[in-house]
Amino acid sequence: MSVPFIALVLVVYLAVAGRGEHAETQLVVVEPGDTLSAIARRFNVTPTTIAALNAIEDPSRIYPNQVLLVPTGPEARVPESLKARVAALVRRQPGVPRRRWRTIVVHHSAASSGSARSCNAYHTHVRRWRHGLGYHFVIGNGTNTPDGLIEAGPRWAKQLDGAHAWSPDNRANREGIGICLIGNFEETHPTEAQMRALVELVRQLQRRYNIPSRRVIGHRDVVEGRTVCPGKNFSIERLRKML
Repeated sequence: MSVPFIALVLVVYLAVAGRGEHAETQLVVVEPGDTLSAIARRFNVTPTTIAALNAIEDPSRIYPNQVLLVPTGPEARVPESLKARVAALVRRQPGVPRRRWRTIVVHHSAASSGSARSCNAYHTHVRRWRHGLGYHFVIGNGTNTPDGLIEAGPRWAKQLDGAHAWSPDNRANREGIGICLIGNFEETHPTEAQMRALVELVRQLQRRYNIPSRRVIGHRDVVEGRTVCPGKNFSIERLRKML
């Protein structure tokens, strides 16, 4: 994705965004056979609005298991600020039972580029995980999606166990919200936009689920010696100080 296109997406996004901070949106998990036009008709909005809100470059290429933030009607106010967008993403969806999340587990993708789509493809077709994307949220670094864009996964929309942090008792998957930042932080650092997005996301999840900062951990903290994730250049201690 080129930088000029990213800038264009953000301009369009701001143009369709409403004035209010209280988003009237819903998370929609794309099913096989779904099209952006069909989803737009279902919610009485335009495909352009959904595409801009989710930074979709090619509206013909949405994919099964993708989670879209969709306005619930033509007059709906959509999130304009980072704070409002995060609030819309973390809000529990109608009819979905509440989970008692206890931990937030931070990851890096260990790849220089990527998105929720690429992670979902790997988890679905290589790992062959039933629900695809193992993380609950993915934060882009400006390669395949805009820098700092937060994408929710189907496990979050449906409030399902994660598949991001194995342990003998599987507690981190059952009780932990998995957040993956795109990038290899053994070699580079997270971008400023990624950190702003991460801090806002973690803060809101902490408040909603009463998770103390000591329970905001890195993947490497789940089972000692099993992984270096989220990399030597990512400090959980620094993140906790920012919360």
